[in-house]
Amino acid sequence: MKINQRLELSLRLNLKLLLKQQIELLALQVQELEKILNEEILLNPLIKGVFKKVPKNFEVREIPSFEVPYEASEIEILEKNLRTELKGKELEIAQELLNFIDERGFLSKTLEEISYELGIPLETLEEVRKKVIRLEPIGVCSKDIWEFLEIQIEEVYPEESEFLKKVLRDSRETNNINLPKNVREKLSRLKISPLSSSGLPYKIAKLDAVIEEEDGELITYLYEDFIDIDINEEYLELYKNSKGKVKSFLKEAFEKYESIRKALEIRRENLRKILDIILERQEDFLKGRGDLKALTVKEVAEILGVHESTVSRIVNSKYVKTPVGTYPLKFFFVRESVEGVSQYELLSLIKEVIENEDKRKPLSDEQIAKILREKGFNIARRTITKYREILGIPSSRERKKRG
Repeated sequence: MKINQRLELSLRLNLKLLLKQQIELLALQVQELEKILNEEILLNPLIKGVFKKVPKNFEVREIPSFEVPYEASEIEILEKNLRTELKGKELEIAQELLNFIDERGFLSKTLEEISYELGIPLETLEEVRKKVIRLEPIGVCSKDIWEFLEIQIEEVYPEESEFLKKVLRDSRETNNINLPKNVREKLSRLKISPLSSSGLPYKIAKLDAVIEEEDGELITYLYEDFIDIDINEEYLELYKNSKGKVKSFLKEAFEKYESIRKALEIRRENLRKILDIILERQEDFLKGRGDLKALTVKEVAEILGVHESTVSRIVNSKYVKTPVGTYPLKFFFVRESVEGVSQYELLSLIKEVIENEDKRKPLSDEQIAKILREKGFNIARRTITKYREILGIPSSRERKKRG
């Protein structure tokens, strides 16, 4: 009975870690995925990288107008995650909280002060904040560095979190910096602030997928088809024959290899399924002979039998080169209509206005909305912002920086 309990507990822990790995890899862009794999190859003796030669059509050499994919800033990523995970009043409160963070991502005022300024009960504010700090990038809206370190410990070292947090608290209270070497090494891997980048966008060098037309047929190629991991046979043999600490270390390395391998398979499989659905639904558009048809995240999630948030993670921040241009993957998800105009028509209108703007004085979202209203389209500024982001177009400030 005890053996069964231990086995069941072990399986549950492994599944939990595997699920976390899968979710992380689903959301990554290609260049981020490569970085993670390269790091694992260096750290894990059992992992051997397999990077096949990637075709040139996966490289963005000459950047065509606004269709340049940009990597979102950390705050933009968080805002997108907020919209995915929170709804209604909770989303509004979370967005308000972001107005009270400093450049490092910590709260610039106490919760009591924020509660007073916003007129929101302290308990409600704290409930929402606790959800925000768990979203990527993790830790934004932390009260201080100590809370941020504890959050990272829980995420990075779940099985040792209570021990490491106690050591951290004891160190803080006694001002003791002479920590055990193994603890010091683990804590040294943690970030000291939630936000680290300048937040400025940059052009990506690699695409997540390419759609080509050959003899009237649309064919899809995934970047994942050219990257993979393999096992190092020498260390695998050593793992099978070793004992003691070496066995324990290599066992952990082998489990990590298996987790990443399975996560890569799931990422590749789901991304291909989504692209297949897009090819079937948007065939006319991709062949240059029609407009986009209605397709929602909810519909795709139901076809795949997964949660909507899973589909959102897959399509977010990923780009595909097609016979009719390079687009964010989420560009192909279209609602029937919005504010009296089809979503596709709205996307086309925004694209046209921005293509014809003065590059020295890019138009703000409010100015774009005003231009469209003058043309008879009753469009709000926030709608322009939303669909500009779908198109992968940076803000007017960021567009001005480019030119």
